[in-house]
Amino acid sequence: MVRIVIIFLSVIFVAMSPARSADASVLLQQLEGRWTSDGPAFGGAAHSVMRWAPALNGKFFRLDYSVAVTRDDGAAFTFEGVAHYQLGEGAELSAYWADNSGDLHPIRAERDGDALIAHWGVEGAKQGRTRYELLPSGEIEVTDWIRTGDEWRQFNQNRFARQAGD
Repeated sequence: MVRIVIIFLSVIFVAMSPARSADASVLLQQLEGRWTSDGPAFGGAAHSVMRWAPALNGKFFRLDYSVAVTRDDGAAFTFEGVAHYQLGEGAELSAYWADNSGDLHPIRAERDGDALIAHWGVEGAKQGRTRYELLPSGEIEVTDWIRTGDEWRQFNQNRFARQAGD
């Protein structure tokens, strides 16, 4: 009888695990904090900062992202953007992205293991995707692609470290 109960509980646990592990909102909570990266971006040396935080009475998670770039010729600029991810249950989230280049994109995000994949843009216009992956080292690897015709071209990849106190 004990063996049957253990098997029954094991089956229930396994059946429930995919739902919990697929919950994208839980992953956003793991991303919470201030993260920085130093490395190449947009054709130059860059210092990148991203901050993930609950927003709007806990109904959303906000991402603030900035990249300060200095090119070899001395030209410097800062790219900044913000996204709001609507919290909910399940593997997918809705969001939007706006940045200082004037872009405004809807986002459909999904959880893939320890990564959040944000598909941004619309068919027939500018489209891309960004993968935010929590690494075993405690860092986050952020990889960006843009769609050109029928192909995806990677244009950025950086590792971010969590900043103490955040």
